[in-house]
Amino acid sequence: MKKVLAFFAILLISQNHFSVFGQDPQLSQFYAAPLLISPAFAGINGTSKVNFNHRNQWPNLSANYQFSAISADLSLNQYNTGIGLVISNDVQFSNLQTTNVALQYAYHLNLAEDQSLSFGLQGAYVSRGLNNSSLVFGDQLNTYLSSGSIGSTLDPVNTTLLPNKSYIDLTAGLLFNRGNTWVGISVAHLNSPNKSLVQGTEDLLGMNFSFQVGTKIMLEDSYYEINSNGSRNNEKSFSPVLHFKKQGVFDQLDLGAYLTLSPLVLGAWYRGVPIQKSADGTSGTRESLVALVGYRKDNFSVGYSYDITISKLGMPSGGSHELSLAYLFDLNNATIRNTYHKFKRNLSCPKF
Repeated sequence: MKKVLAFFAILLISQNHFSVFGQDPQLSQFYAAPLLISPAFAGINGTSKVNFNHRNQWPNLSANYQFSAISADLSLNQYNTGIGLVISNDVQFSNLQTTNVALQYAYHLNLAEDQSLSFGLQGAYVSRGLNNSSLVFGDQLNTYLSSGSIGSTLDPVNTTLLPNKSYIDLTAGLLFNRGNTWVGISVAHLNSPNKSLVQGTEDLLGMNFSFQVGTKIMLEDSYYEINSNGSRNNEKSFSPVLHFKKQGVFDQLDLGAYLTLSPLVLGAWYRGVPIQKSADGTSGTRESLVALVGYRKDNFSVGYSYDITISKLGMPSGGSHELSLAYLFDLNNATIRNTYHKFKRNLSCPKF
């Protein structure tokens, strides 16, 4: 069955002038991978960190999508800057693979005691390719239907799609924080790179606009130093958040909240645009309901989330599973620590 679906996938490719329509990576635990939201998060809040994220989407379908990323950022407080590195890989339809290596730079400007503005830039090297070793082409399918065996193919698409496509991708982000409230915007694919796998054809990657807003409501006053282990281990808060993305004619809204009762973190949100009509014009677009449980202790955190599919794909798709791991590096150098206290920033974004 997978080989038959692969055949239709390659047929779709050929009917669209050899352009392949992939999706930008998306995570339900978007604050567990802040560098994937915006380069403005690099080195934010005076901490350095390492994150690992994995998403397995629609595991019961041949159109299964898997995404993995490891990211790290380093805070250079003496310069009010941060640098970041993101390495990611995604696989779509078990054939189309994309590898991304990105470098980030962020500058954090202190506007007032409780206000900051961060600017971020990212440059990424992207490589995309189609693994056609498991694809079945038209002439092979005809042989299979008549004889039950699959031989070699003479289809020219097979050799045309062999080379990988590489390009440079640029992203910029802006993040404003005041007290316990944050607002951010980022734009990916600023240079609209050509992602077509075939030489001589053009398939430009449209700009992806992302808007983030949220606030943290403290349920209990903390007497611990901001960003210290004591502060993280005793936090009790409620954080409503909104994350909206737009790319071409496609929109996506994540609306929900996190409840932190350290060391436990719970989250729930809705993905879709309820006021936007679906393709048949009958109702708002619905994608999924997401539930999260996380554990956070000292510098380490782990989170698991599950997407309940409420679109037409339904529960038979298997939903989506997502895992996140993170480790924060506290500031130990006295000189850097003193500089940090002088220009203290308290970004209140959730950690998942």
